[in-house]
Amino acid sequence: MRIDLSQILEGRCTTLEGSYSYTPGEDGVLLPDSITLRGPIAVRYRVTDNHGYLTMVIDAEVSYDTVCDRCLDPVSVTMPLALERLIETDSAVRLGDVEHDEDYEDSLLPLVNGGVDVDNEITEALVLNLPMYHLCREDCPGLCPKCGKRLADGDCGCSAKKEIDPRLAILQKLLEKHD
Repeated sequence: MRIDLSQILEGRCTTLEGSYSYTPGEDGVLLPDSITLRGPIAVRYRVTDNHGYLTMVIDAEVSYDTVCDRCLDPVSVTMPLALERLIETDSAVRLGDVEHDEDYEDSLLPLVNGGVDVDNEITEALVLNLPMYHLCREDCPGLCPKCGKRLADGDCGCSAKKEIDPRLAILQKLLEKHD
């Protein structure tokens, strides 16, 4: 969604707040296949004019469904996102030459026709802040590597049978000689 900043740019106010919701996917940044959004992303924003520097603070909340990476059970997650971005304006470039400073390059939003579009930034932040793996619970035992049974449902009996990797069987013979 394009956020109109004409009130701040014309000097009618120094702070602009609002909220909206959107569904990612149309902005070019794709979510992983294992993530299914439970609804639109709720976005709250505040833009503040600090003598020519426009700062945008974005708070979003994302609710999605995925699967546990150990046992494949469904997992529901609600994840907060917080972003802070500078908005490129002519006065900001004159005052601090922000446009040419490499430290600020990733945190700049381009001002286009008196507004900014933050949907792509939010989706990108969501993808970058997703956990490396999802667990249904912290102590999830996962699946048996032999039979695939959920270990949370009980012991499958596979762990009682101790099998040696055939590639290491020759080392077992060395251990038997020392006994």
